[in-house]
Amino acid sequence: MKKNCLFALTFAFMLPPLLALAFTPKAMAESPEPQTSPAKVYVGVWLVNVEKVDLAASSYRLDFYLWFKFNPSEISLADVKKFEFVNGPVAEFKPIEENETGGYVEYRIKGDFIKTFDFTKYPFETHTLTIELEHKELDISRLRYVADQNSTIDEAANIAGWEIGGHNATETEHSYGDETYSRFIFSVQLRRPMLSSFVKSVLPIIVITTISLLTFFISPQNFGQRIGLGVTTLMSATAFHLSLLSGIPPIGYLTFADRMMISVYIIFLYNLSASVYIMKLVDAKKTEEATKFNSKAMKALAALIIVLIVIQMVI
Repeated sequence: MKKNCLFALTFAFMLPPLLALAFTPKAMAESPEPQTSPAKVYVGVWLVNVEKVDLAASSYRLDFYLWFKFNPSEISLADVKKFEFVNGPVAEFKPIEENETGGYVEYRIKGDFIKTFDFTKYPFETHTLTIELEHKELDISRLRYVADQNSTIDEAANIAGWEIGGHNATETEHSYGDETYSRFIFSVQLRRPMLSSFVKSVLPIIVITTISLLTFFISPQNFGQRIGLGVTTLMSATAFHLSLLSGIPPIGYLTFADRMMISVYIIFLYNLSASVYIMKLVDAKKTEEATKFNSKAMKALAALIIVLIVIQMVI
């Protein structure tokens, strides 16, 4: 009898908790795990000026404002300020305005940046100058940069010898082994003025080559003057070629200037070869044959120039 009473009493105490557990919704019974997302930091750039572009040193100097907008509840001001430029040796910079409660910090920065330029179309090339930064410590799981679309270029920005084109602000990811970091990139286009580049880089060699081709209008009997003119202009063309390439670093591929000069050298070689052959005909007392050959060589020269121009356009 006592055992029955003890069992009934125990069951009476156990029943309410069991019923409560049985009818408790699953969503309430299981507490959700907290989900963490990376802090978002908005980054913007106002480019004040492009102070210098040193093609030979593969570097450029920029003057710009840089700002960060953030949510103080997601990330502290001290963490926001721990960033670095990945494409330049800008080692030290101080904020000109900071407001932790308002989630804002701004810098005025002047610094040199490094880039491997593409000279394939030199001297008519276009270059992209970039400002690239990452956080020193926080990877992409803890911080993600977002490009502020208010980034722009000051209307007064300019650089001698270049035209400033469009700009773009974007963010990307960069991996270092197993770690991935958010990277902010601000880019601006620089291009050479077409007319100025033509006058300085192409027109002089056209004039030199044209002078050398005047040998075809010199009498075959004056072959000494013909060869002298051809050699002199060839030396001028070579000096101009070296001067033209002095403004860029040593590279392992041909630029447009190189391909243009190869065509010029072919024309000079053709010119001198024709002059030497005419000299041999004159020495052999074949003056009439030399005159006919000179006329044929002039016609073949026109075809050669057309072929070289077509090759330049294709490649």
